[in-house]
Amino acid sequence: MKITRTENLVNSNYVVSSNKMYIIGKQDGSFKPLGHHIMGEMVGIFTQPVKLSNGYEILENNEVLRAKEYIFDTGESRFIYEKFETKINAVDNKKALIIEFRTEEKSVELEFKIPLRIKGCWTADIKGFQDAPTRLIYDSNSSVAVKHEQEDYFAKLFIDPSNVKQSDISFEQKNNCFEVAIKFALEQERPVKIYLISSSTLADLDNLTHETISIHSQTIRPKQRRQELINNTKIISNDEAFNKAFDGLKLNYDMLVQNIDGIGEGYTAGFPDFQWFFGCDTTYGIYGTLAVGQHEMTKQTLRLLKNLSWAENGNGRVIHEMSPFGIVYGKGNVQETPHFISAVHETYKWTGDKQFLDEMFEFCVLGLNWLKDQTEEGSACPKGNGIIEVAGIEGRLIDVAILTIAAYEHMEYLAKEMGRKDLIEGYKQDRLILTEEVLAKFYDPEEEFFADIICTKNEIQASRDILVNSIKNTKTLSLAMEKYFNKVLAKNYEESELIPLVLKNWVSILPYTKDFVPEHVKRPGLNQMMSADFYNNYGMKLNCMCDDKNDMVNDIYTLNKSMSINTGYLAEVFSVNGHVDKGYELLKMLVDSLYVDMPFAISEILPNDGCFMQFWSGYGIHHVFLRHILGIDINAPDKMITIAPKLPTALHSVEIKNLLVGKCLFDIEIKRKNIAEGKNAAGKNTEAKNQNATGKNAEAKDQNATEQNAAGKNTEAEIEVLVNKSLSDYDYHIRWD
Repeated sequence: MKITRTENLVNSNYVVSSNKMYIIGKQDGSFKPLGHHIMGEMVGIFTQPVKLSNGYEILENNEVLRAKEYIFDTGESRFIYEKFETKINAVDNKKALIIEFRTEEKSVELEFKIPLRIKGCWTADIKGFQDAPTRLIYDSNSSVAVKHEQEDYFAKLFIDPSNVKQSDISFEQKNNCFEVAIKFALEQERPVKIYLISSSTLADLDNLTHETISIHSQTIRPKQRRQELINNTKIISNDEAFNKAFDGLKLNYDMLVQNIDGIGEGYTAGFPDFQWFFGCDTTYGIYGTLAVGQHEMTKQTLRLLKNLSWAENGNGRVIHEMSPFGIVYGKGNVQETPHFISAVHETYKWTGDKQFLDEMFEFCVLGLNWLKDQTEEGSACPKGNGIIEVAGIEGRLIDVAILTIAAYEHMEYLAKEMGRKDLIEGYKQDRLILTEEVLAKFYDPEEEFFADIICTKNEIQASRDILVNSIKNTKTLSLAMEKYFNKVLAKNYEESELIPLVLKNWVSILPYTKDFVPEHVKRPGLNQMMSADFYNNYGMKLNCMCDDKNDMVNDIYTLNKSMSINTGYLAEVFSVNGHVDKGYELLKMLVDSLYVDMPFAISEILPNDGCFMQFWSGYGIHHVFLRHILGIDINAPDKMITIAPKLPTALHSVEIKNLLVGKCLFDIEIKRKNIAEGKNAAGKNTEAKNQNATGKNAEAKDQNATEQNAAGKNTEAEIEVLVNKSLSDYDYHIRWD
């Protein structure tokens, strides 16, 4: 996938990453302060848990050059300058970055200048990582090696001499920084490569040279591998912009994989500020990775999260966040534990991997036990923090309740799969009790909406001023909240009565996707979700109590901003409830943010704030579209796929190629029939595509076997479905609803 940009490069970000190393900068080739975890320090070159450099400069005649064009190409970044271009790649499974120079000129004299300073990433101070100078340990006519003065972290910068007639390396110690400059002549048809590598031992550093990193095999391979990822769950529709977004976000997932020494490998939350491991980001994001066939890394990430959580908590509680130095920052918000259980269930349904379930099940059992321990008398809802990180929003929360109900339901199924019949009835009863509480206590008939939280009058009084005066509020929202709290507190309540507070933070829409909520309860809420209170120009606002989209704000997380995750979830709400055009409209709002900053990435905060590449941004585009618009329901353990599509008006047809279910690949075509044709395509033969689970053509195992075809017709919507299944060791049942 390739896109070229020529405008606003100086303010637009890029990242080139492997699982071991990444570089973040601006699309004109410069490096400006970025990020807030370590203020301004989230830019540069990293091999976690350390940062190697703030970036580099390219000079001609002592003048710093800027690129006039930026090209993103399947994870690779290219920068087009006046007389030459550079290409940056990070090498899979190695702490190695390669910067390649090419020119069409006869010769260009260039200087590459980089300050090397090995610094600890976030939480280095807590870990005891010392802030000390980076010192020279050796040099040659083509390389320089440095080391952190007190910690065992090394870096080596070198130029490949094969295409350079003459180069000159100079260096200078500048306080804690070691600055290196390489001057060289770049000639036509003689590309020059500069390497930056890193290791925690000198022996490994010496082994990792340009002789062991084959340019052809190591830099081409990531692009080839990522192209294979793009080919899984390949969408072809009449909406080309959506098709590109669907494909591009697959690359985001892979680019966010980090393998951090001493911790493990898995999906991280986002660049530039959250490139480590999270509970909630993982449990939302994997719904997207499963839909696009990235099953192995999904399982790997959940295994990692389980292991990290067990090491920290030892009781089934899922951690919130682990830093690059292995520091747990938040033992786990309450909603992260039930959501993790549902993520395990979703993974099992897509993969049918019983071994994976065996590994995860007992941890999930303990997780539900821990959740029950968080309840207090008078409520079946576990008490504690949810995903809304606003002071004053803690207690018995709607997202905790809804996700816990789902966890009980999913554990009923998983317990049956594991032969643990002794657990099933208990989970069912706990689910029914909490379901009843959500309908009886969280729903406010006066507001005709679900509450964010239920709490006593004393708890409301304790939180009132905190919520009304929150720095995340707009002025309009603070006024609306003050008016609402005055109305609520003017009423009389029993001392222990749990009062529904309808604050309309985005999590209050979660019940509207659930079957247990009656239609007469859903309908007025859905009508409210159509109102201007819920939207700004880019998606669903974080808080929807009032129309404050035009209020001026300073905080990037102010509640009149919109995020990719809540906008995607609102698309699910509408799609589940038959408003598929509205659901697709919201997905298209996400698509509109795809090229605002990093190409083929949707920012955490729409259109271009927070993390410019965010793991959960694919939730709506991938999961909601596949599951709730195309209506594809996967059940790999029972070898069943159910298809019940609801095509939005904007789409005439959707073809899906290489949908990975278990170890089997499917091609599915969903199209709007010509009503005048008046017949369905049942029995119509389609060309067989014999494929293995890698997406490559494979020789048939049984020449007598034939491709299975299923077709059906939704007479109400005049939609036809055709399914091709690759040959496999077992058959799948295709059910057309």
